[in-house]
Amino acid sequence: MKKTLNDFLVSKEITREAFDVMPAEEKAGLYNEYNTELKSYIEDLEKNVDGRATKKEVEKAISDFKDTQIEQMKSLNEAMKEMGLSIKALNEGEKAEVSFNDIRKALENNKENIEELKSSKNGGFSTVVKAVGTMLESTNISGGNVPVEQRIAGLNTLASRNPRLLDFFSRKSATSNIISWVYQSGKEGAAGGTAEGAAKNQIDFDLVVASQAVVKRTAYIKVSTEMLDDIDFIESEIRAELMRELMKDIEQTAYNGNGTAPNLNGVYTVATTFAAGALAGTVDNANNVDSLVVAMNQIALAEQDMPNAIFMHPTDITALKLVKVTATDKRYVDRLIMVAGALSLDGVTIVPTTLVTAGEFLMGDFNKASLYDKGSLRIEIGLDADDWTKNLRTILAEWRGALVVKNNDRTAFVKGVFATTNAALETA
Repeated sequence: MKKTLNDFLVSKEITREAFDVMPAEEKAGLYNEYNTELKSYIEDLEKNVDGRATKKEVEKAISDFKDTQIEQMKSLNEAMKEMGLSIKALNEGEKAEVSFNDIRKALENNKENIEELKSSKNGGFSTVVKAVGTMLESTNISGGNVPVEQRIAGLNTLASRNPRLLDFFSRKSATSNIISWVYQSGKEGAAGGTAEGAAKNQIDFDLVVASQAVVKRTAYIKVSTEMLDDIDFIESEIRAELMRELMKDIEQTAYNGNGTAPNLNGVYTVATTFAAGALAGTVDNANNVDSLVVAMNQIALAEQDMPNAIFMHPTDITALKLVKVTATDKRYVDRLIMVAGALSLDGVTIVPTTLVTAGEFLMGDFNKASLYDKGSLRIEIGLDADDWTKNLRTILAEWRGALVVKNNDRTAFVKGVFATTNAALETA
């Protein structure tokens, strides 16, 4: 036989008067227990249809159960309104879908608010018990991405020049802030044969001291402490960015610095300018290949070792690959050889780099250019000026050093502008 709410309360040794004045949270818990028993009662009826119970009796029990839930909700809502609370009204189709456990959890989650309301004359809040429904990403997710998007680690940096020139220099350590050397100059006389009783051949030369000062190249980035704390890779990326930019700067001043501190004395600056010499006006249909070959000859005539690299702009190298033997012979120049992606001319490697201005070239024996490091390249983080009061940090990159191309080695390098060198070689 179906148990009424009063029967349930008697079994719990609770009077109806005591139940009516209970807090909403306790009422919700008791209602949930009572409804569990009713559901069990209905399930037993359904199992015994046409036996102990008829189908009509089962339908009546289910209808009474739904009506009982509505009455319970109204009673519970009245109790909650006394504390400034409200429950979202149920639609007809939601009657049997709400669990009183949901209401109880909602009340427990708002326990602090309820305690405040008990001691306050004004104020209130609402709690909504959501009916069961179909869950969709478009309707059931808010306030962010669920699941969280897949984030590729690190930072996609801007394309940047690879400082290749520095790899061709000999690297040495500086122990002072001045690098000096002694070179031979003003040589006079020559060795030769001597007749009996005649004076022997005399030779003399001067010794000259030259020097190059160590210079400093720097770069820094300011960043907030919040950014350092919140983005786990930002410090390492800043350090990498400073390293890249500082190395590019060192390469740039090592290439064409004017030698006035804080600039290096660049190898292009001290290189010998192209001179056609005896080959001037002798080349028919002179092109870039011809100019490079004559520049190699110029280095050989200066009694220097064979160059080990030619630095050119990528566009000029592309044009070099397209050069034909003559205007009528469309074969490519066979002395240009491509091996494993590297182009060479008569065995000398041609290096592409945007460091070189389009239309220019620099070749030479780069082992005769020495880059002196005064200590190692340093990257430090610290406070600068008002960083402390602004929650900032300064990350600094610093290098000290000098580039030395000794005076008598400078003819081992030749620089030129193709438009000018080609015109010097072209037949009149």
